[in-house]
Amino acid sequence: MRSCYNLALITLSICIIYNALATADAPPHVPQYWRNTNMVRTIDLSSYVVRESTAIASQNVHTEPVGEYYFPIPGGLSEHLAYIEVKEKKTDKVFEVEKVGSDSVNQTQYYKIYFDHRIDPQEKVLFIVKTAYIHELAPYPFEIAQTGRQNLIYRGNIYGNSAYYTEKQKTNVKLPTFNIIGYTQKSGSVSRNGNIITYGSFSNQEPGAFDELSIHYEFQQAILTVKGLRRDLEISHWGGNLAVEEHFNLTHGGAKLKGQFSRLEYQQTQYIHHETTMARDFSINLPAHASDVYYRDEIGNVSTSRLRNERDAKVLEFRPRYPLFGGWNYTWYHGYNVPLGDFLRYHKSGRYILNIPFVNPLHNAAFDHVQVRIILPEGASNVKVETPFPINKETHGVHKTYFDSKGRYIVVLDKFNVVDEHSKHFQVSYEYNSLELLRKPLVATTFLLCGFLLNMVFSRMEFTIGKKSNKD
Repeated sequence: MRSCYNLALITLSICIIYNALATADAPPHVPQYWRNTNMVRTIDLSSYVVRESTAIASQNVHTEPVGEYYFPIPGGLSEHLAYIEVKEKKTDKVFEVEKVGSDSVNQTQYYKIYFDHRIDPQEKVLFIVKTAYIHELAPYPFEIAQTGRQNLIYRGNIYGNSAYYTEKQKTNVKLPTFNIIGYTQKSGSVSRNGNIITYGSFSNQEPGAFDELSIHYEFQQAILTVKGLRRDLEISHWGGNLAVEEHFNLTHGGAKLKGQFSRLEYQQTQYIHHETTMARDFSINLPAHASDVYYRDEIGNVSTSRLRNERDAKVLEFRPRYPLFGGWNYTWYHGYNVPLGDFLRYHKSGRYILNIPFVNPLHNAAFDHVQVRIILPEGASNVKVETPFPINKETHGVHKTYFDSKGRYIVVLDKFNVVDEHSKHFQVSYEYNSLELLRKPLVATTFLLCGFLLNMVFSRMEFTIGKKSNKD
């Protein structure tokens, strides 16, 4: 009897665990409360980051008001998704977007859109879904000559992503060049006007409709990917200064160099370097009040750089020690100081608020991983972080440096798949007592005082062996 009871208990436990795992991995139920009356999708391939804009007109076909809409992204795309934003078409009001469960069978990741109000039955809502993807383009051929032409292949879906029945839709593809080598031909449903290819319109498409889209075209730009960026922001109330230092690990992801690099050919073809995919010059915008700017790599200071002043910013222009071809890497770091008052303000609630961009974009580059470290002054407390987009990881800890008694408060933010759209400002607020400004001078004074006392003690101590002999 007891063995039967134990067996039943074990069976019940297994069922509970199985149900919990099944619930955790279960795809969301998408009720068919909506019918898309029209969908216009635009794919922008003018840069290495693939950007899509999908304008949707959808009608509530349910018998009750509905305030939620599901937007699917195929599994292959969801891994490379960097940015998603939903706005109302007429007012540009931003709707909340939440990542929900995924369907492992159909390999689809779902996002839930929350409208600002519930849509009545038979009423329509017009909104635009903007997405950005990285690593969706592949060079073909994979290797080119030193001054060769680079071609890319884009593969996707002719139809727009939708979890609902769509009455009418079309897809526009914008390319950076008129030199299109080849693209998917769909009889009676494709047209080309210069560098724009249009598919559709298509009628009465079921949810999840798919038809392969492939476009092969010329792309004479460097494909730059920052494998890792570490951005340090150090706040000093004592000096009224914000010190910024950025460490880059850059790679050229374009077609690889065929054969060996020829310095002779490089010198002989200087007049056409701007027409190749080689990367040899970079520029980064800095704050208008940036000072003490430096640029260094693993070897040391790099003299091939200059700082240019503009009306609202300063531009750091620099040239690496060698040009970058496909598959080549380069690491460097640069930094500068800026007045703290340009980014920090004091709120009447008694909190300091740091308002600064999350990332400083590098022209035509995508970021695989960005880590932002905010080093607050010693004595900061009750720290809160607000970002305009989701962060993969947020860590709070202690950072110790010179003349610190207990260490400084540090906040570390990690995010993967970062693009220019993430250069928005984020906020770090904290409490800081003005008396904390005396902490470092007191620590320094105490350190020096202890040093003098130790010196006095040791100078009066006798370290000789035996007694001193009296000399007449």
